[in-house]
Amino acid sequence: MNYVFKTILAASLLAINFSGVSQGKYFEVVIEKGVFNGMDYGRIRPLNNQYDVKLPYGGKNQRQLLEGILEYLKNRPALKIDTVLNNGSVVVYRDFATIGNKQNCFADLTGLIFLFAIPEEGYISIRPGSNSKIYASVFDAKLRISPGDDVVSEEDVPFNEYKFIQPTDGRTQSAVAPHGGLLGKATSRKINYKLAYPDSIFDPDGKVVNPGNKKRLESFFDGYVTDLDQFLKTKFKMK
Repeated sequence: MNYVFKTILAASLLAINFSGVSQGKYFEVVIEKGVFNGMDYGRIRPLNNQYDVKLPYGGKNQRQLLEGILEYLKNRPALKIDTVLNNGSVVVYRDFATIGNKQNCFADLTGLIFLFAIPEEGYISIRPGSNSKIYASVFDAKLRISPGDDVVSEEDVPFNEYKFIQPTDGRTQSAVAPHGGLLGKATSRKINYKLAYPDSIFDPDGKVVNPGNKKRLESFFDGYVTDLDQFLKTKFKMK
């Protein structure tokens, strides 16, 4: 991630208010139910349940805005163009970046983020792709993208996909053989996932239990939009 983009992102993160539950400038972390299985999922989406964020650039046509997006990406070498669809009607680019560490997030969080930028007449629509992933590790895993475009860790240090929602408390079973035999009485032990997943934003009932991480993720995604918007306004000499 180059210096300018890191500066924008750092400024967004420094603006985090940990004292209450709020939302970002462009994005919010919410719980949604799966269409097919009815399960709850954590998701980062544009504010007010909008499909995308719209950035206005009055007087600029689609071609000018496409050229602006491509120039922006050329100036941000950490952001990789994934694909350009339909002669530039959609530009898909990605980033692989650190979101936070154990000191401020209870886990090392890393994002493989895909962004869809759509130049229109007079504005750009932008949204994170559903294929974006956030990964968490408490074992100092050093993550990288493999030649096959998979996220892997060096030396196979454990990591997992980030859980927005803490799992419901469960139990484990084990067999105890008091007389030295192979079989014994089955016992169980309760697992408190609230302690096991302090980095999660929501508890199993949907209550926000980590407002700091909620705001951090929202600010992280806000940073992508803010950086693009500032670059284009400077390019087009707009306020």
